[in-house]
Amino acid sequence: MDIVYGQPLKELLQISSYFKEQLIVLVNTETQELQVKKSFLKPCFLINEKSDLSKLKNKRKAVVGGSIVSNELAVKTKADFLLQPCNAKQFFDLGLAKKLAENNTRVVLMFDEMRGKNSFERHQYWKNYLEVVNYCKRKGTKFIVASGGKEPLALRPKKVRQALVEILGIEKDKAEEYLREEVKWKCFVWNKSVFCVILYG
Repeated sequence: MDIVYGQPLKELLQISSYFKEQLIVLVNTETQELQVKKSFLKPCFLINEKSDLSKLKNKRKAVVGGSIVSNELAVKTKADFLLQPCNAKQFFDLGLAKKLAENNTRVVLMFDEMRGKNSFERHQYWKNYLEVVNYCKRKGTKFIVASGGKEPLALRPKKVRQALVEILGIEKDKAEEYLREEVKWKCFVWNKSVFCVILYG
């Protein structure tokens, strides 16, 4: 499973079909959701304190963390994903990890967030993420590394993301389990090109 921000969907479909992996696209509106579904990809709504949650029942939800307020919002709304729960500052503890585990919320490090950071900022990110992963391990909270890009060429292969999960302290068999999700594939021809896509329930 990989997660990215909204972007040109045709190119995204081409690259994601090559990797043969479930791809979740973060959206803000129902129009974007419909476009993502039409492109044989899976949508997930980005929410914040102002979002109308009554319109998002039975839909996947994600919260961009990095502060106490946003991390707690992920708990309160029982979001499917908490993206970037910390940055150069640490806002994650055992209590939060436990609540996320109880809600079956996955903690997600967005790989692309690291690009453009200077060496000191990267050091702070990795230091904090090592702590986050340690808390996740202790409380059984699922943790993944996603591409998190805003353009198709920012997609990272599963092997690269799995290696980062292992570097952050998750054992190899667990790292594979965290990134895996049971899916069914179907291949079709579109504009004289062959695509393999995921069928959802």
